[in-house]
Amino acid sequence: MALKYEDARSWERILPILEEHTEWFHRVLKLFFYSGEIEEYHLDKKPTSFAEWMVESNRENVVQPEIIEKLASLHSDLFKASDILVHNVRETGQKPALKNFQKFMTIYEEFLFNMRRLEKDALIEGAGYDSFTGLRSPKLLVADIEREIDRLDRQGKSFSIALARIDNFSKIHDSVSHDELSGCVKLISDLIKLSVRSFDDAYYLGNGEYILSLKQADVTGGISALERLRKELEHKKIVVGGSGSLLSMSCCIVEPLVGYNINEMIKNLRDDLNNKNHLSKADTVLEYRELSPLQRYLQEHERV
Repeated sequence: MALKYEDARSWERILPILEEHTEWFHRVLKLFFYSGEIEEYHLDKKPTSFAEWMVESNRENVVQPEIIEKLASLHSDLFKASDILVHNVRETGQKPALKNFQKFMTIYEEFLFNMRRLEKDALIEGAGYDSFTGLRSPKLLVADIEREIDRLDRQGKSFSIALARIDNFSKIHDSVSHDELSGCVKLISDLIKLSVRSFDDAYYLGNGEYILSLKQADVTGGISALERLRKELEHKKIVVGGSGSLLSMSCCIVEPLVGYNINEMIKNLRDDLNNKNHLSKADTVLEYRELSPLQRYLQEHERV
């Protein structure tokens, strides 16, 4: 089900959310500089417009449930992050830890961005979130990653892109029923949603392949997230078909640089997972490092 914003009223309902949360955000920031001059009432008075919008959207069925679910998770995380900051300042009278402040800023920026991109998603047929996997539509993959590369260029905020793939997917495809195969895809989609943060994005490309956009996470942090995902799948102990083999997945991750060609980057991640030196190492996480054109040419000819 695509977004159903058929008139201006739907978008107009979002504007008060942006305005109220911007005003609230400024109140929180003032606390760090003028803690003694801000009334407790103003700090504890959190925005309510989003909750009201969410109730209306669910009732009128104008926005995909997957989108509302992601926004609700972001909004909840935003308030939790702000509570930590406010509590710290009230208790110590000192500035909060930089790590906590950066987390609050990241979630705030992502919440506003996700609210604003509702309008853009509505203009693309079938955009938004896939109703089966609950992951973001792959039609928006390139535009979303371009936005992160642009933010990297402007603000120096690094991020990681990972290609995750169900091991031996072609064999599984040929040996199990359609329903069982769909169940495997859906299971991993659900695990991905549980493993990534509320402001990360994930996409299902088909053929057992997923792309994860892990924001403000370097390769080390990204690998940790992928290892958590892989271990969650291990704990499930899902037996595929009658072979007795357990469902597993492998991943390859890269920290993009400004100027990266996105489609080429994904191709290179896929090539690295296909590398004959790695084919025997299913259920693993690899780190991709950019090679020069000559190095990649030589590597590809070594595989022949």
